Amino acid sequence: MKYAILLLISLFLLRCSSPDDTLLTAPGISQELAAHRAARISDLHYDLFFDIPLEQEAPIPASAALEFDLSSAKEALILDFRTDSVQITAISIDDQTIDYELIHDHISIPAAHLKEGKNRILITFMAGEQSLNRNPEYLYTLLVPDRASTLFPCFDQPNLKARFSLRLAIPADWKAVCNGAEVQRELRGGKQHLTFAASKPISTYLFAFAAGDLRHRQAERNGRIMNMYYRESDTAKVARNEAAIFDLHAAALSWLEDYTGIPFPFDKFDFALFPTFQYGGMEHVGSIFYREQSLILDEGATQNQYLGRASLIAHETAHMWFGDLVTMDWFNDVWLKEVFANFMAAKIVNPGFPEVNHELRFLLAHQPTAYGEDRTEGSHGIQQPLDNLKNAGTVYGRIIYQKAPVVMKQLEAIMGEDLFREGLQEYLRTYAYGNAVWDDLVRIMDQRTPLDLNQWSEVWVKEPGMPHFKTERTDKGKIRVRQLKSSPSGKNWQENTTVALFAGDQSVQIPMPLFEASNELQLPEGFENPDFILANGSEKSYGYFEFDDASLNYLLAQRPNIADPLLRGALHMGLYEEMLARRIAPEQLFTWYLESIPAEDNALLNQQLLGYIDDLFWQFSDPNTRLRHAGRLEDLLWTQMQQRSSINDKVSFYRSYRSLATSPEAMDNLYRIWRGELNIPGLPLSESDQIAMVSALALRDYPGADQLLREQLDKISNPDRKKQFAFVLPALSSRPEERDSFFQLLRLPENRSNEPWVLQGLEYLHHPLRAASSMQYLRPALDLLEEIQQTGDIFFPKRWLEASFGGHQSPAAAAIIREFLRENPDYSYRLKNKILQAADPLLRVAPTG
Repeated sequence: MKYAILLLISLFLLRCSSPDDTLLTAPGISQELAAHRAARISDLHYDLFFDIPLEQEAPIPASAALEFDLSSAKEALILDFRTDSVQITAISIDDQTIDYELIHDHISIPAAHLKEGKNRILITFMAGEQSLNRNPEYLYTLLVPDRASTLFPCFDQPNLKARFSLRLAIPADWKAVCNGAEVQRELRGGKQHLTFAASKPISTYLFAFAAGDLRHRQAERNGRIMNMYYRESDTAKVARNEAAIFDLHAAALSWLEDYTGIPFPFDKFDFALFPTFQYGGMEHVGSIFYREQSLILDEGATQNQYLGRASLIAHETAHMWFGDLVTMDWFNDVWLKEVFANFMAAKIVNPGFPEVNHELRFLLAHQPTAYGEDRTEGSHGIQQPLDNLKNAGTVYGRIIYQKAPVVMKQLEAIMGEDLFREGLQEYLRTYAYGNAVWDDLVRIMDQRTPLDLNQWSEVWVKEPGMPHFKTERTDKGKIRVRQLKSSPSGKNWQENTTVALFAGDQSVQIPMPLFEASNELQLPEGFENPDFILANGSEKSYGYFEFDDASLNYLLAQRPNIADPLLRGALHMGLYEEMLARRIAPEQLFTWYLESIPAEDNALLNQQLLGYIDDLFWQFSDPNTRLRHAGRLEDLLWTQMQQRSSINDKVSFYRSYRSLATSPEAMDNLYRIWRGELNIPGLPLSESDQIAMVSALALRDYPGADQLLREQLDKISNPDRKKQFAFVLPALSSRPEERDSFFQLLRLPENRSNEPWVLQGLEYLHHPLRAASSMQYLRPALDLLEEIQQTGDIFFPKRWLEASFGGHQSPAAAAIIREFLRENPDYSYRLKNKILQAADPLLRVAPTG
């Protein structure tokens, strides 16, 4: 009996040590499958071949040779390939064709065909199309987070890094770029056959290639050759931008090498620009991909656009170390690579823009957008649980990209810059060409600070929401800052802020730690009874800082003269939060912002104010309120556009005028500018500006707008912009049936492949001036969301929702969203969060309970 029990226990333990086959072959890539493979597979190498035809619709024959070491051959080997079974031609091992099984998104190779040690599997197949972005004249891959398996068979998980070798057959007059350097080229059968060197070990989501009718520029900076591939046909426009693009990349590389103490860790550094690219950029090793418009700027680009370009380039370049060299073990820590890319980008751009207040820039680039998700019902932690990589796309968002850098800046301030940098250097050296988790970094940093980083991390990184601080005046010459809202676990959010006190013409700034539930500060002499108190006076301050009543009343009664631009930006932001908390009426704040503009001489703050005005005008004002303020608003913007001397300011006020124009007089002005009959001295207008102007006229049902749209289409010289404008034209039409046909078109996944085009069309369709006619599309847009998450790229579901909800403010529109959520109580948690985040402005202005 004893031996029988022992046998049963042994069988049970053996069973427990091997995951359930249903978990291993479930759709997507489960954590169980990923862990099981990571424990068995090492020294992985992919040798890939794609035979790309000239015709966009023609299939792409391909092959994948996978070489790897296997620690155990007792069980079947599961590969990932998300396509139809007919796509696979054959699978062979040691030149012998083998049997295999297709289960959900996987290829199961029987254990009988495997051996311990070195294995080589050759698979011939037709390439999957979902993540191979094909256009008539070019194509590019985009495989983050789990889309490599939609293109070729692989182990599609970040902690199975591999060396990638690539061969391509492409049309004779095309160019191509990938992770490795080109090592051989020959012309055979009318096609170019290109061979590229093997990459260093990288994750599958970082494998990339592009091919097509691409233009090419090469430059050398600091002894490094860089290549840029692009589509833009305006040679003068390219010439204006080319040197800056190469210079910004070179400066970012030099800064990162110095900061990390690690030379550039890969073999080459190229980049490719595409007009249809879904994101601002993607950090593929050796071949960064960008949206072309983000780097090749128009002549009238604003300071924010120049800063945005520099930050984007620095962000993607920083990923070479943070994400590509050291990669998260699982996509629940995808934020880890993003936080350091954003955090480093903010440091990198500073020397290149000495005229910019970089603390202000950091504040405006992070807190407002992070609050836009963190204050909503759909808030979540920076680090999120993730059971399957098929849901990995839903973990991305502004909390990762904007909140996390503020949190990291807080940590750097607590530790000190030198110790923080030491910790990061140790982290990169320890996990180079490998994988790490957030807790690995916490352990390294914890050795360098007395702060309990585990507790700090639990609140700031792993719990949802943002703190709510309330400023109070005491009768003892002190102020108190109380934390009214604790984290879900009941702990305090610990951070440092700067409190600014204003009395008459005098002001003082005092650093203040907010580590307790209630924090007191002794007021200095002369400030015992300040006119107002600003408790969020640092670029590191994060949360809703509620004004005390006396301060708020003072600020609304008069507009103080604040010399420090950072404090002005913090004040503008703080008042907006008070409006959302219903302590200030939207119309009152609209007027306050409007009257602040004439005296504001900081370009960043002018753009901040114009952004808030646009938001208040369209989202928080009803049509009667808009009508009441339209004349005054348009006169102010027109006057500022004429009077401002800098191109940056002129362009900012022109674009705001174009966005906010509603009166017949303002529309006539836009029409005359578009026609070339009215010239604004010093204001350069590009082809993109011409398109935007005629689009604005169409949305306002300007007489003859449909004819103007057709005329503009004929005038566009850039072929890619022409195709985009032709795509969105039905969404601008004055005829409801054409707008309806546009939305019906979007129901089919193949018509959503150029995501930036789709989003622009949706924004036109749902413009506030057309909200009544477009409400019928809200429920279908929600019904499509799960499919969009499966077929679109990582940012598309949220942007689809924002473009759909953004123009609406009616209770009926809010009711559609609430009804959808009630009818789907078991809806995907993360997609539900996306809905609540995107709908937050609508649900605030038209609450439905």
